[in-house]
Amino acid sequence: MDTLNPTKIGIFGGSFNPVHIGHLIIAQHFVEELNLDYCYFVPNYISPFKIGDNEIIPSHTRLEMLRLATEDNPKFIIDTFEINKADISYTYQTILYFKNKFPSAQLFLLVGSDQAEKFTLWKNWETILDNANLAVAKRKPEVFDPTQYKFPSEYSKKVIHLSNPIIEISSSSIRNYLKSGRSIRYLVPEKIFNFIISNKLFE
Repeated sequence: MDTLNPTKIGIFGGSFNPVHIGHLIIAQHFVEELNLDYCYFVPNYISPFKIGDNEIIPSHTRLEMLRLATEDNPKFIIDTFEINKADISYTYQTILYFKNKFPSAQLFLLVGSDQAEKFTLWKNWETILDNANLAVAKRKPEVFDPTQYKFPSEYSKKVIHLSNPIIEISSSSIRNYLKSGRSIRYLVPEKIFNFIISNKLFE
């Protein structure tokens, strides 16, 4: 597949603080279920929902871990658009960036079901759904109820519910494990485990 002319692109944004196996498993499922050409990981600079969060490590460190975690999967690509902006990361701007970069491709934005429930609170959320589909990954055992999302009817066809496995791992739990001296082995790829331990991150 030509990276310059893909037809179906997945976009996976987040802090990745740190990236863990749950991120990678969900991304792989995202690619396979929707038959995506690529899944673009887009690490943010500052999430509007995490302004003032003193647990966010520098973007260049999060980016290096993401590179280590994805380098052996040709379907996974990292885009530094949000980091390069060096400002609050608004998803609608990222979607417009990808729309301009790949005007003929279908865009699919990956979000968790918890995020989908609050999606209409996102800045310019209509712009996102005007230009991309919303792929909703389950975060807990649940039966999807279309009425739980407060989308106007004209946007309902843009929402896709993924049948992904439930991965009960979070970046915050990993950080808490490290602070309490517990092992995070097997919760993150081995390369990330070694990187975190050698750089004494999150202690």
